[in-house]
Amino acid sequence: MKLTWIVPHFPPHVGGGEKLYCDVCSELVKRGFDIRVVTSASGGLKGHYRIKGMDVYYCDWPMLFGHPIVRFKDIIRHIKWCDIVHTAIYSTAIKTNLAAALLGKKCVTTIHEVMGDKWFFFEKNRLKAMAFKIYEKLIISLCSYVHVISEATAADFKKYGGRCRRLFKIYCFLDLPPKSLIEKADIEFKELFSVKPEEKGILYFGRPAKNKGIFVLLKAIRLFASKADINGKAVFCMILADEPADCRKKVLEYIDQNNMSSFVRVIPSLPRAELLKAVSGCDLCVIPSVTEGFGYSAAEACALKVPVIASDGGSLKEVVSGNCLFFRNRDSRDLAEKLNEFIKNGTAHFMSVKEKSFDRDRVTDEYIRMYGSL
Repeated sequence: MKLTWIVPHFPPHVGGGEKLYCDVCSELVKRGFDIRVVTSASGGLKGHYRIKGMDVYYCDWPMLFGHPIVRFKDIIRHIKWCDIVHTAIYSTAIKTNLAAALLGKKCVTTIHEVMGDKWFFFEKNRLKAMAFKIYEKLIISLCSYVHVISEATAADFKKYGGRCRRLFKIYCFLDLPPKSLIEKADIEFKELFSVKPEEKGILYFGRPAKNKGIFVLLKAIRLFASKADINGKAVFCMILADEPADCRKKVLEYIDQNNMSSFVRVIPSLPRAELLKAVSGCDLCVIPSVTEGFGYSAAEACALKVPVIASDGGSLKEVVSGNCLFFRNRDSRDLAEKLNEFIKNGTAHFMSVKEKSFDRDRVTDEYIRMYGSL
């Protein structure tokens, strides 16, 4: 079967969506699928590349609010070539669905999240937030075949007016290196962050974006520190990606302005095996996401058997397992109380949730069944 994926971004652009596209396409190539990917040049590459058995076409599309504006001439020949088209929300969805319909090809649209009213939380300009909400509603109204990555996304899709011929729910799969490779990484969490043996190392890792709840966490840390002496008890550790750069800058400014640098320590991203080794060595991982279509960080931390405090937003209750505790989404005070409870009593009051598996082969089989049904 020949598939054309037309998506806004693709590795080396870094993000959960981009990881999903690359992981799935790589597995489908191994199963005998012939795949072309058409995407923007946002990751720094331009032109045609052969990557992991697929043909990837990086187009120099103009950008608006960080989203590429697709040109029909760049996608038409690839849609003509394939049996099925696969695209993704946001900016590639409309033109890809229209072109596929004109050429008589079925098109699947992956929807990671439907923001709906949450646009007004992330965007201070209410007119702009309303425009984003209307644009999102237009996209989901045009999609005939929809793939969502969680029950939470499926519920929001229906809540905000999504109608389609078929709705497929397929989770992401985890692509963890072998345990032996992680253990070989020359890094130790407590040494990395200078955490003393008697102190608890509490970790946040990932993108410093507003939707990931980083500012909810920072406010919770400030609230906790204002009521208790944190020195000698805990260190809050952050492994932050470079992007979005403006948010990363604001995180560092917040820490400095609130005199939190003695107990909040930030380092840049690490290579994959080193990152996972660091995560496996922390005492607690915090996943404070405001929205989450799937939640790679949460799933990875749980797979590494690390205790987790997570928000109850988005899909996190579907993904989190093991020793875990949930706090009310966007509620920094509730998170501060949960952190205080952990520092005092460890995981004594945590829930024990049965391990959840996001198996590569099973997920790939579900994609193949989806395409076969079309």
